[in-house]
Amino acid sequence: MKQCCSAFLMEQFGDEDVVNEIYEEYANSIKEKLAEAETALAAGQWTDLDHVVHAVKGNALATGDTEVANVAIALRTAAKLSDKAEARALLDKLIELAKDI
Repeated sequence: MKQCCSAFLMEQFGDEDVVNEIYEEYANSIKEKLAEAETALAAGQWTDLDHVVHAVKGNALATGDTEVANVAIALRTAAKLSDKAEARALLDKLIELAKDI
């Protein structure tokens, strides 16, 4: 578990079992959402990409993972601008960050 998430979730919930359960759900969710984001980007579905990455951002913030949240915010902007090159680079960065989750 990422240290930032562990500290944040322990502060919020104070129960290690609850924290582990929430983090596991976050880890599973981000993998699913990033696969959906890949599909949306490949198809040029900018609204879908924005919606999926919005969920990634929210889940990241809910677990204290500000690094993932910040990249997701930037990716949402790229999606709103239909900037494929920037969106690709940011999605690749999210995928790399997700490896540590």
